[in-house]
Amino acid sequence: MKRSRLIVIGPLPPPLHGVTISTSLVLANKTLREHFEVEHLDTSDHRSLDNIGRWGVRNLMLGLGHAGRFCARLRGSRGVVYLPISQGAPGFLRDSLFIHLARLAGWRVALHLRGGEFRAFYRNSHAVLRAWIRCTLRRVASVAVMGPSLREELDGLVPPDRIAVVPNGAPDLRPNGVARDPETVLFLSNLRRRKGVVESVDAALQVLRDRPSARFLFVGEWEEPQLERKLRERAREVGDSIVFLGAADGERKRELLLSSSVFLFPPTEPEGHPRAVLDALSAGLPVVTTSRGAIADTVGDGEAGYVLPDSEPTQLADRTLRLLNDSALREQMSRAARKRYLEHFTQERADQRLSDWLRRIS
Repeated sequence: MKRSRLIVIGPLPPPLHGVTISTSLVLANKTLREHFEVEHLDTSDHRSLDNIGRWGVRNLMLGLGHAGRFCARLRGSRGVVYLPISQGAPGFLRDSLFIHLARLAGWRVALHLRGGEFRAFYRNSHAVLRAWIRCTLRRVASVAVMGPSLREELDGLVPPDRIAVVPNGAPDLRPNGVARDPETVLFLSNLRRRKGVVESVDAALQVLRDRPSARFLFVGEWEEPQLERKLRERAREVGDSIVFLGAADGERKRELLLSSSVFLFPPTEPEGHPRAVLDALSAGLPVVTTSRGAIADTVGDGEAGYVLPDSEPTQLADRTLRLLNDSALREQMSRAARKRYLEHFTQERADQRLSDWLRRIS
């Protein structure tokens, strides 16, 4: 039986962020390739994270170039176009071009909303742009969100029967007896304000006043030099108890996750379904986090960690200390984290969910 065509639109690393990692995993999805002839329209911009979603001549030229190559790919038999939809004006206008070109050529369009800021983007847009957003979303066959709590992002914009829940998964880190350091707390993400890195450093300083034996590792790429200088200066008083490391991937990332005992990740702004949290669950790490995007759907407050309403440093420090001070509680939540991962968030389950959704559309 001939497989349908599937054009996957999206960027690849570097830089490392949610959408580039997601595109890599979609292209590696063996289940998807069993049912589709998968093609990739590469929209990579390998400059720093600062360029994401910004206006600029180079971004405009890149977008037009991607649109031209996309038109060429639309020739021949029709199928499905899969696209992670942007949540800002520059990115959405580029994406809307892909959507309308695909529909004019008779293709079906599946969008994946990988964040939790679309409703705010729509609400804060000019009336003309809001009308264009509504017009564009009427052209798509289905939109997937990352968790049940994110369906509301599309209220009034997409009919409920065209909204699917297709969360992320993560590769299995396979804990295999690697010794955990009971004093190590890990923050592993891009070191950005919106990821809660400032509040996490403040929480770490509070924890260290009560538990000087604790050690905090902050691992990731800095948002900008001024933030790096500020936080390094703030952490200087505790010496090596707070360590800042560069971005980690592959085996180094696995080692960090498996050798730590608590995962601290309290985003301050809307999220989708952060892979950092899924990696922590895969490693069996209790998570101290905030209720942003699909995080509460994933962790469960008091089950695989603590989900706080806000990234208030005193509350973050309190929950982190509870886990550091109580090895039985830490072990209980570690088992629950690993169980939730295996039952809901393995990469194999995510691959199957994505494939099933796109097959229903085709």
